[in-house]
Amino acid sequence: MLSASTPQREICTQLHIGRGVLNRYKKLADEAKVDYGTIGRMSEEQIHSLLQFPPTPKPSEQKNELKELLPDYAEDLARHRHLTIQLLHEEYLKDHPNGYAYTQFKKHIRDYQYANNLSYHNTYIPGCEMQIDFAGDKLYVTDQKSQEHIPVVVLCCMLPFSGMSYAKAMYHASMEYFFSGLSDAITYFGGCPEVCKSDNMTQWVKKSDRYEPTFNNAALEWSSYYNTTLEACRVRKPRDKGPVEGIVYKFYQFIYAAIRHEVFHSLDELNSRIFELTDKFNDRPSRTTGKSRRTVFEAEEQGCLGPLPITPFRFRYRKEVKLTGDYHVTVGRLEERHLYSVPYIYVGQRVTVVWDTETVEVYLNTQRIALHKRSFIAGRSTEDAHMPENHLEYQHSKGRNAAFYLEEAEVIGMYTLKAVEKVLASPKYVSHAYRSCEGILSLRKKYGKERLENACKRVSESGTVTYSMLKNILLNNLDKAENQPNVCCIPTNEYVRGAEAFSNI
Repeated sequence: MLSASTPQREICTQLHIGRGVLNRYKKLADEAKVDYGTIGRMSEEQIHSLLQFPPTPKPSEQKNELKELLPDYAEDLARHRHLTIQLLHEEYLKDHPNGYAYTQFKKHIRDYQYANNLSYHNTYIPGCEMQIDFAGDKLYVTDQKSQEHIPVVVLCCMLPFSGMSYAKAMYHASMEYFFSGLSDAITYFGGCPEVCKSDNMTQWVKKSDRYEPTFNNAALEWSSYYNTTLEACRVRKPRDKGPVEGIVYKFYQFIYAAIRHEVFHSLDELNSRIFELTDKFNDRPSRTTGKSRRTVFEAEEQGCLGPLPITPFRFRYRKEVKLTGDYHVTVGRLEERHLYSVPYIYVGQRVTVVWDTETVEVYLNTQRIALHKRSFIAGRSTEDAHMPENHLEYQHSKGRNAAFYLEEAEVIGMYTLKAVEKVLASPKYVSHAYRSCEGILSLRKKYGKERLENACKRVSESGTVTYSMLKNILLNNLDKAENQPNVCCIPTNEYVRGAEAFSNI
């Protein structure tokens, strides 16, 4: 065809070869200095021997040396995330001064990684397995007062057969949150899988081993409660739970990206939004099958899950403490250290505090003496029924204002009301005026309303009224003296001198 001057495009089309292959054979024929017609009359063996491509050169000593090192280099790169090929090349040149330059060194490593990056496609049985992982990136809850951004972790769970998935934000990845999140995931799926698989996180595995990992007591207790089996991935083998690793990445795209401009002031508010987006994610149809994860789950997997217990599992912490004089017990880490009240009558006794992510309970022997909703913000939760009377009275006084004191005084009588009005109108600090009013009203407990009203009547024409003035009147029984003039001015007698007594000084 070349001797007949057939166009190269037509030759390639008829022989189903590329232009590059044709040019290589043409070059070999030109180098042999044999015309195309002569080649056409040769036998196959002669043509093969004439147009034989040059043999592949034997690997050089450089290549053989590097080939032996490639497995170790690839393993080091996989194990140490901050290790660079540049550093490996520098170390390589120290031992092999005549070795490859950086570009070829890097190419050989990349080729080796690509050739050995083989993956096995797992198949899953309906209802058999639930995979667990934490998202590497965190979300944030914004404190409404301080506007501080509080980081929260996100637990991701999935059933790999159907792809049905679940996500929940938690303040911490500690055991109480972790097992509470797992229980919520199983409740969301509506049944218990046969196996639950996670990596070697400390909340799950006490001692890692390729063949017989040792699970911690909390994980064993949880698995026994839900009648499921625990499994752990091999160390540094994330593909053992590849589906949930992929779900984490998809949640970044579907959930994290969707709420990137939204602000959440509580964990419940954030989780409500996450659950909404998770439902949409599970309802979204696949591009290949046209079926959603939920459709496959409900049709093929839901019936294969085991039954749920009547109540969800809650991991509970427990400690014994001696109740101190402030009649509060402490629960939580430093950043969420919260104090919960206990009836003050139990001060000095040893009590047992039991708590989880929902509640805090305090027991004296087997009797529960206090119950609180768990708070994750540093502070105090105090019930009025737990406080002694004087503490309760003081607490109530801090929330009082002028209207309260006027209302209380009006109940006692008209003159008491006038006395309180004068105190509130006096040029004092508001807090000082309130304390004076508090003192005046407290006199009714000891002397009664009638006597307090009479004492206030006695000073009604005075320019000023103080708590001490009324207290002295009541203490000396002056309110009981009849037909006594009101204390309204300075008395005039031989013992009181005027300004003229000092004019000659």
